[in-house]
Amino acid sequence: MTPWSNNRAQDGCRDCGAFFLDFVGQFDRDRVQVRWSDSRRPTNEQIEAAIEEAWAEQSRLAAAEGRTLYDGRLCRVINCETQEAAMLVTLGDVSYKEFVGTNLTNAQLRYVHGAEVLANPLGVSAAVVTGDGFVLLGRRSNKVFSNAGCVHPIGGIMEKPADPGQAPDPFEAMTDELFEELALPAKAITRNVCLGVVRAKRIVQPEMVFEVHVRSGVEAIRDRAARAADASEHDELVPIRDHPAAVVTYIEKNYAQLTPVAMATLLLHGQRHWGIGWFATARGYLRDVI
Repeated sequence: MTPWSNNRAQDGCRDCGAFFLDFVGQFDRDRVQVRWSDSRRPTNEQIEAAIEEAWAEQSRLAAAEGRTLYDGRLCRVINCETQEAAMLVTLGDVSYKEFVGTNLTNAQLRYVHGAEVLANPLGVSAAVVTGDGFVLLGRRSNKVFSNAGCVHPIGGIMEKPADPGQAPDPFEAMTDELFEELALPAKAITRNVCLGVVRAKRIVQPEMVFEVHVRSGVEAIRDRAARAADASEHDELVPIRDHPAAVVTYIEKNYAQLTPVAMATLLLHGQRHWGIGWFATARGYLRDVI
């Protein structure tokens, strides 16, 4: 059994070079339905031994490099599918330790034991569209555990709600990330839409990609971000002019610094505004780099 299904023939899982594109569309909040399941990740002694070994090694490296490694509770993607215009997502409990020990360091376990043994926590990432016409990403600092030094969207991994009666909400999680990393309050957001689900090819972690429009310009956001609770996650904010040629040029010149999710986020943003023809042309033009 695979945790991925899709009822829209025009989508399916597409191999886009550095990432897999599982779902694409324009899913507003009322078109994303989330349910919780108590189903646990299938496992066995071999998998658990691999997780323990990876966690011990990564904990050692984190301590040596002065980074924090915390084993919190996350939301595992059990199933994701589309029905008509809606995306249906089933989430369950998983730990950050399981994520480190499967997707991040032992994603090859899926070839032997099946895709469902991976932690597969749901990530949320945003193309932040500013009021002065830029798409804003961030350069990850050396203090973060993954993607240090790389250009990556604003976002994070969706945490399990502390209240057992509270349903997980990816849109709320995305809004929280914007506040924690950029100090942008919910009232600063004028539009928040999900553009699809992607997976970086190496770690195959599902990532829900959003496009978030805000009133503020780049400089105002930079000023706020310097005072954000998680300001240390980024060394700098990276503005890209919101123009079809500018986005392609930026990817071409900076592909080595971009995470697969960052490339996917820019391409999905471009497809939404400039069409499937732009997406296909950009993918073809950039084929050698992504």
